[in-house]
Amino acid sequence: MEEIVLGTRDIKADLLGLLNSELPFTDLLLQKNTPVMAKLPTGWTEVQDFLPLTDDDVITIVEGLDSDYINTLKKRAINRPLTLTNWRLRINAYLALENIMMSIRRVPINPPELKTLGLPASVRLLLEAPRGLLLVSGATGSGKTTTVAAIIEEINLSKQSHIVTIEDPVEFVYKRKKAVFSQREIGVDATSFYEGARDAMRQCPNVIVIGEIRDKETADTALLASESGHLVIGTLHANSAVGTVQKLLGFFPEQERSSRAQSLAINLVGIINQILLPKIDGTGYSLAAEVLANHKQQFSNVLDDPTKLASALDRNDDKVSVNMAESLAELVRKNAVSKLDAIKASFGSPALYEKLRV
Repeated sequence: MEEIVLGTRDIKADLLGLLNSELPFTDLLLQKNTPVMAKLPTGWTEVQDFLPLTDDDVITIVEGLDSDYINTLKKRAINRPLTLTNWRLRINAYLALENIMMSIRRVPINPPELKTLGLPASVRLLLEAPRGLLLVSGATGSGKTTTVAAIIEEINLSKQSHIVTIEDPVEFVYKRKKAVFSQREIGVDATSFYEGARDAMRQCPNVIVIGEIRDKETADTALLASESGHLVIGTLHANSAVGTVQKLLGFFPEQERSSRAQSLAINLVGIINQILLPKIDGTGYSLAAEVLANHKQQFSNVLDDPTKLASALDRNDDKVSVNMAESLAELVRKNAVSKLDAIKASFGSPALYEKLRV
């Protein structure tokens, strides 16, 4: 098993040093009297030679997040950002069997460049749309936030726009280049994604970024904003491009679904669905991305039929869209990820087996 080893005895100094290091982990998991765990590309790994945090250590950290942490944790988790030299942190403190636990996600200080992520070149075509709805989907930890940040930075570099973001919490802080920014945090600047998205339409934006579309009201507002001349970028938890459409429409009751499907057909620019896989050399992650490009409304007439939509995406008639099986197979061909990891990530997709000739 891969190990992370630290040699000092100062727990707090070690913790800050670990969080500010360039070691290839994305998350830390902390709990009193328990080894500190780091999430590497190969999985969760104990940080060796790092003394477990004491009860006092945990309390000191949580008090820094919320002075009334005892009462807050009885109601909900505490979610706070923190900026270090090399990273921004997303710290979530919560109760588990009455014990305080902390999950810490690391995000680089500077947004990544789109070209460094490994996304298909077709993604750039989607960003040319002046209005409409662009969805980024995937499971938790699939890199949706990073992809959205790279998209925003690409717009920042190329267009004189007003970009309003609604996030929980704010992770990347953008520096003004060609675009101007209004970054709003849930619980601080807005009460919910729905309220933030609704307010954004009155704030003269060109681009509205919704950190997560998780309910009917937010989905409805995202569609309305895209109809009203804005480019709306939102994330969803879904396992495929087809599943993303179903998830979005599934927020609406049956009697409303047909009208929302029509709205989506007119306004959907595209969907990026993604998976992160460990690199074969263990140094990080590779991104597999399914791209449904609808900038010319190539898929609009089949969006409300999952079977036809999946078939159209597999055929790739537009030579722009990419299905997940092809993206995974390409990573295997490049020896970026193992064949086994690709098959596991695809849940044993017959299409991937065919492409790999297993």
